[in-house]
Amino acid sequence: MNIEKENNTELFFKELKSKTCNPEILYNLSLKGIYLYKPLYLYKRIKYHEYVVDISLMYKQYFKIYNDRQYDRLIEKFEKYESKNNTYNKNEYRQLIILNEYIIKKLVNDNNNSYILTLLNEYSHISLYCLLKYNYISYKIFDYFKYNTISYSDFIFITFYIAYYLKENINLSNISKYIGNSYVSCHLKSEFGKDIIALEFIIINICNNIKYDYCYAPLRLYPIYPLNLLKKISSKIYEPNILYLKCDDKNIEDFINSICGDIELNNIHSKGPSAFSKVCESFLFECKITYDKNNFTITNYKDSENSYIKREDLWFGNKDLFNFNFELKKYHLKYNERYNYSYREIDKFSLIFRDKYLNDDELPKVLKDPEYILYKSENDTTMEHNYFYTIIIRCCVIGSLIYNNKSKFVINTLTELLNNYVPLSYNFKENRLYFEPTERDIGVFEDMEEWMEDYHNLFYYTISSTSNAKFNKRKIII
Repeated sequence: MNIEKENNTELFFKELKSKTCNPEILYNLSLKGIYLYKPLYLYKRIKYHEYVVDISLMYKQYFKIYNDRQYDRLIEKFEKYESKNNTYNKNEYRQLIILNEYIIKKLVNDNNNSYILTLLNEYSHISLYCLLKYNYISYKIFDYFKYNTISYSDFIFITFYIAYYLKENINLSNISKYIGNSYVSCHLKSEFGKDIIALEFIIINICNNIKYDYCYAPLRLYPIYPLNLLKKISSKIYEPNILYLKCDDKNIEDFINSICGDIELNNIHSKGPSAFSKVCESFLFECKITYDKNNFTITNYKDSENSYIKREDLWFGNKDLFNFNFELKKYHLKYNERYNYSYREIDKFSLIFRDKYLNDDELPKVLKDPEYILYKSENDTTMEHNYFYTIIIRCCVIGSLIYNNKSKFVINTLTELLNNYVPLSYNFKENRLYFEPTERDIGVFEDMEEWMEDYHNLFYYTISSTSNAKFNKRKIII
């Protein structure tokens, strides 16, 4: 094990608990190497200090922002990430920020920097939820921009994040009605295992209700704890592995069986010393444990069990999990059905939409109120079950928000969600929408010669050919 790191960790938490807690001492210890297995917002003597940002990001631990100094520090850190490495995993760091009311207010009102903190892809649902929770968007906007279904892994993350960190009244045990226990257990522990307090909550409220909670993931737990604590936690979060590594070196045996799940142990079992050597090089080097890669055996090998996912129920409209005081709808957003119509039909849809919703009488209403078009279209039966209309209405909402210089963070969040269905991006600095072709659009276009232009062109021309020049110029095609 890494004695120096474990000693630093002991000193770090001792300083955290002392009445004269010194942030400089904490920061310097973190630079030397520690195991940060508890969020710093739990400690009142450090929770408001800007070093919370540095230390939490350094060790990928969840944290909260409470004041302007911390917020400015956060922006500074992410600007450095952006400038140094554009390929870094943005969500991996951004999702560490617990979106309390303070930071949502800052993001909504910061039209200069908040783009670097926008959650991406399905994780944008967390931002969308918080914008509704703190009254920055209406339920109508929320309803129209949430997904009809969310991937099971992101659904597990989002649901737990909202229930645990945002303190919403959600019965997490109900997740198992729609996603098999092995999936739920594995993803919760993998995503939130770095936070020992959250992990204890997961064990008590979810895992203890699972009859046979075995680990079939490659890892039971990442080596982010001191070794003694690592063994203790590993024994609590899952049943003992079906597979077990035996080794003459007891330290190696305890360590590998604490972090490895059956998949990784099976990999060692099937591939032999080379796989064992790879695991040791990946993890034992960090913990400074010596090993002999040729001296091991595995016992009790069995196959793992199957699980299930009810994908159609993985959305915010699931009443077993979410308690909204309004009804949510599923809209026609099936991307793979966008070419069910011919080019001429879609071109006709575009003309009808412009004549009905973007004419000289209606356009001022659309521009004045971003939600106007949502209410106007909901009783229009010609708009139902049509991918083109479903998307173009949302584009108009975003366009109206841009026209009225509304919060860029709100616009960026909505665009990020809509980007799942249409090649659309938002230029934060220019305050403009960009319609971009994607590889899958180009591929379809090549196979369909009668299409004179692709969907991104049709979306663009539909909402950029109005009589309002200011509204039109906020959309650009690439």
